[in-house]
Amino acid sequence: MSGQLTGRHVLAWLGGFFLVMFAANGALIYFALHTLHGEALENSYDASQAFNGLIAEARAQDERGWKADVLTRAEGDGERVMVEFHDRNGAPISDLAVTARFQHPFDAAQDRSVPLVSDGDNYEGVASPIGHGRWTLVIEATRGAERLFRSENKMTVSDTATD
Repeated sequence: MSGQLTGRHVLAWLGGFFLVMFAANGALIYFALHTLHGEALENSYDASQAFNGLIAEARAQDERGWKADVLTRAEGDGERVMVEFHDRNGAPISDLAVTARFQHPFDAAQDRSVPLVSDGDNYEGVASPIGHGRWTLVIEATRGAERLFRSENKMTVSDTATD
């Protein structure tokens, strides 16, 4: 190998090293700030303690054998939600207080909730506008203080703007 290691060579290697490190750190900072933020809980201890209660509610819901048919569609600027509840024999279920909640996967500030009103058999309501993208539609039905039904439905809202 011919050539001599000079101060300029060392300076160039050192400068190149720090340039690569600054570029890598800049890329990592950019992606950390502009991608998924994970899930946030206000109090993870309380959530873990409530887990057994959620399991008991799910088992009671399974024993009831209720089914819910959920349909959503864009309506004006909002999103219409229609739900039909049926017991295990197919009979409609009435006298429920039903709520639909659109949960954004990463930003709770974008969540939208709407009470659904019964027309005798079906429950309907229109939520305020939600953005396009992936959402979780949570349907909860209660009677008095007892939650009798809960479902989480993953959905994708398309950008339906027309030219």
